[in-house]
Order: sequence, then C-alpha cells, then structure tokens
Amino acid sequence: MKTKKVQQNIPDGVMKTILMNHLTGRNKTSKGCYLDMYLNSLNEAKKLLKESELLLKHSSHERAYFLGFQALEEISKSQLAGDVYTGYITEEEFKKVYRDHKEKISRVKWIQIDGNMYPIFREDGIKINDFDFRKKLRAMYVDLDSKTEIVSSPSQSITKRDAESIIKAVHVGLYRIYQVTEENGEQIGTKGFMK
Repeated sequence: MKTKKVQQNIPDGVMKTILMNHLTGRNKTSKGCYLDMYLNSLNEAKKLLKESELLLKHSSHERAYFLGFQALEEISKSQLAGDVYTGYITEEEFKKVYRDHKEKISRVKWIQIDGNMYPIFREDGIKINDFDFRKKLRAMYVDLDSKTEIVSSPSQSITKRDAESIIKAVHVGLYRIYQVTEENGEQIGTKGFMK
C-alpha cells in the first residue's frame, strides 16, 4: 500500500525513466543514488529560489544573486545525476564535472538561451545574463582587483537587475524541466532538451 502511494507521487518523467531502465536492462547497472540526487537537487533548487526571492524582496540583491546562482548549480547537478542514471553520461564524467563549478554552470547554458528566446519568458523584459562564476563570488565577498588596486564590496558588484536576472533563470530552468519531463513525458536529464 505504501509503495502505491509513493508511485503516485513520482513525476511522469521519472516514472518513464525508471520503466525505460527496466525495459533496457539498465536498472541492473544504474545506481539509485543518482535518481535520489536528481530529485533532491531539484527540491533544493526550489528552496534556494524561494530564499533568493525573499532576499530580493528585502533589497538584499547580492545575497539573492548568490542563492539564485546556487540554485542554478543545483539544477545543473540534477541534470548531471539524471544523465548518469539514464546512461547518457558515465559516472566518471559526472565526478569530473560535479566538483568543477564553472563546468557545472556551463551545463545549464540552455536556460539562458531558452529564457531569452521563447516569447513566454520575455514578457517581463528581464534578460537572462551570462552565468558568471566570478560574479557569484563577488556577490558574497569583498574583492580586490590586483591590477587596478580597487576594492569592491558585494553591494557595489551586484545590482537589483542582476538578482532579477538570475532568479528568472532559475524559474525558467525549473519550468523547462517540468515541461520536458512532466508535460512532454521525456526522461530525466539533459537528453530531453537536445531535440
């Protein structure tokens, strides 16, 4: 009885992925920890989004940006984990990218492209800027430009527009994952975005 309840809460794309893994025999080699990481990373991205929106509402733009960027990294991690679970990438590739923040964030470039291209996302007039890892660090820490010897604080480095842009990117990423896996019934991971 408990299993039935759990299965009812499993998103369609996840259920399709589990079924495809069983049909292809992949379930014998797929590690469940990657499916768990996929689901948990998306949940964490949603929590970070709520927190960043709260910070934006209270004019803490730099911290809102930082948490928004963290949410994008969680989205990337979810897609990487989904790719391992489906066999799209190897566990070794996952491990290589998992700890490399710049590589991890480059894996969600599709969010910026989709968010700036599709009319549904352009109505608010907020453009999704490049995902700059250095800017993420400047959102949290005082920085020194060694060439110009100029010190900048997070509040000097991050604007309200920067925070709005990164928060929009998280919204777009989460929506597109929902759309691809739930509405379109595609498997989890980046494969569904590469049509």
